Amino acid sequence: WKICCPRSGSYADPWISMVNITKRVRTKPITVRKRIGTQPEVPCGAPDFTALVNSGEIANIDDFPWMAVLIYEQAMDPVIPGCGGALISKTFVVTAAHCLTGSIIRKKGKLAAVRVGEYDLLNNPDCIIEGQFQECTDEVVDVKPKTITVHPHYNENTASQHHDIGLIELAKPVEFTSFIRHICLPEQGSRQTVKKFNVCGWGRTNFFSADKGNNVPSPIKLKTSLPYFDHMKCSQIYQPQRLQLIDGQICAGGRSVRDTCSGDSGSPLMYYDVNKGAWILSGLVSMGPLHCGTVGMPGIYTNVGEYVSWIKTIAHL
Repeated sequence: WKICCPRSGSYADPWISMVNITKRVRTKPITVRKRIGTQPEVPCGAPDFTALVNSGEIANIDDFPWMAVLIYEQAMDPVIPGCGGALISKTFVVTAAHCLTGSIIRKKGKLAAVRVGEYDLLNNPDCIIEGQFQECTDEVVDVKPKTITVHPHYNENTASQHHDIGLIELAKPVEFTSFIRHICLPEQGSRQTVKKFNVCGWGRTNFFSADKGNNVPSPIKLKTSLPYFDHMKCSQIYQPQRLQLIDGQICAGGRSVRDTCSGDSGSPLMYYDVNKGAWILSGLVSMGPLHCGTVGMPGIYTNVGEYVSWIKTIAHL
């Protein structure tokens, strides 16, 4: 699934001038003392800066550092995004179950690696101009999967795609930096009170249509905001398709051009909790209408809050 954006504008790699520009590279692992306080560990969901998301735009170089790219055997060179995920600890990534089993494995091969610390798929490391500095990321980190766990009640052959959630245990722990962090999990069974979410990914988009054509994977991490969509109304909309929504699913979007689509499956639906000062994981991209960004047709997301106990058991959290 994709982050849809206005069907205008053109794409070019972020402009970099090496003249009279001081290079500022944040390569050392961050500590809470440097950026957040005096606690001994980096807390989950902590933003590197306080700026929040604006809809339909290229993400900042250090936005959403828990984003993961799933790399499959037959889509490695170059990397073609098939699914995303969210880092929830140093050793576990949560994603959609349909990213870990079924047709995607038959088409793209087995999951070969999980990439974290990514921004621009075409460059490594990534650099942008920020004021009088050239801001550069560390090199991306690719980690092989150790174990893959799909929710036991997930069935790829059902249209409603209930329990579309899975976990990837990494072969080795990643090191937290300014560009690699983990997102907070919600409380188990917490009621949905958030009215606006944020999504991020490298899925198919029309944002770069002038240069790269319509409906192509984005090389750069994109972000947008989506409104919460009433669960009962969402069920009614999808009733003609014989989809039955359960508490383990939530709906968001339904506005023109802003949506998730092919390539964003498994990516996080999230919100910023002002009281906690942290980003909270609400959902995972699961499925949606054939034509992304259709007015009145929201996307369907796995409701992570219904699976927190299962996640914590598998991930030893």
